[in-house]
Amino acid sequence: MKKIMMLGVAFCMSLILLSCQKEVDSSEKINDILENEKYMKIELGEDYHQSSVLFDLQEEKAVVPKDVKWGLPKYREKDTIGVSFGEEGTEIYKADGEMYPELYAKAYLASIVNLDLSVKEVKDRNYSVKIADKEQLKWFEEELYTVSTLVIGDSYELSGVTVEFDREYRPVKKIFQLKKKNNMILGDEEDDSEKCIQEFSYDVGKMKFNREFSRVENLIGKD
Repeated sequence: MKKIMMLGVAFCMSLILLSCQKEVDSSEKINDILENEKYMKIELGEDYHQSSVLFDLQEEKAVVPKDVKWGLPKYREKDTIGVSFGEEGTEIYKADGEMYPELYAKAYLASIVNLDLSVKEVKDRNYSVKIADKEQLKWFEEELYTVSTLVIGDSYELSGVTVEFDREYRPVKKIFQLKKKNNMILGDEEDDSEKCIQEFSYDVGKMKFNREFSRVENLIGKD
């Protein structure tokens, strides 16, 4: 009896979760869904300049948190960038779009935006979109060149990318498949591919973002 009751509760919870999911038109574009997002966090593999970065997408603000696992705490507010270099002090720059590209959401999203996917296309591919077309892969190669420490042209070529989406049709994970240019090159394809992973989440919220932003802004402003 207890087991039946538990199954009944689980079934009811599933129905509630399904009813809470918003209806999305199959023709709607993923790009339009992303444009309506307010906050985003990206967790990054070891081949990036920092382990995570938070974005206020509507206000053009970004921050690498003070307690980041690796990387320099820094922030961007529209065309102003502040960076803490630890014991070497801090600097505030006039941003020009090329300085610290990791503080721009488009540096991570442009490759997905260029795919111009619809909700139907994502759903038909079971929320996991695989890219193998060479022209499309160039967008992702350019992205890695811009925001990571990996230089693909020297040792690797990008053989494929998988973009995973959640049930609200937002990208949640980007997986890069690297392939050695020849067997004489040192390194492990699987390990280095793992270091390029990007994971996206959208539950940061205004309070958390503002708290992290203020901590880094105050750190840089004090010096």
